[in-house]
Amino acid sequence: MLNSLLLFMFMSSASAEDFTVLAEEQPAPFEGVLLSVPAAAEILAKKEEQEMKCDLEVEFQVDKVNTECKLDKELLEARIVTIETEYKEVVAQKDLVIQKQKDIINSQAPQYKWLWFTGGIVLGGGAYYGIQQAVK
Repeated sequence: MLNSLLLFMFMSSASAEDFTVLAEEQPAPFEGVLLSVPAAAEILAKKEEQEMKCDLEVEFQVDKVNTECKLDKELLEARIVTIETEYKEVVAQKDLVIQKQKDIINSQAPQYKWLWFTGGIVLGGGAYYGIQQAVK
């Protein structure tokens, strides 16, 4: 495996002078590694296979992250809808409580409001005058 990797790196960086095709019994023009056609094809095929695997893995991870992001977004949207519904229900409930309290106050209010108001003013004024006279 290490040899294949080293050979691949060497072949990918090799110039035209470092690579040649030999016939049987033909001497090599330079020192190096001799591979059969199937071995060279296998090395090149492995390179392509690894590139495809890498591309597939990257695509898979991107799709996975996008799917997780979409799921999180949908969950947050559902949570927003739930919270808005809950808020509307709480406001409606509070409005009902306020209306019931207003009805209770209106039903218990004295019928002679102006008499009670006038009596309070007279009583308050008298108490003020009495306290003022007692302090002098």
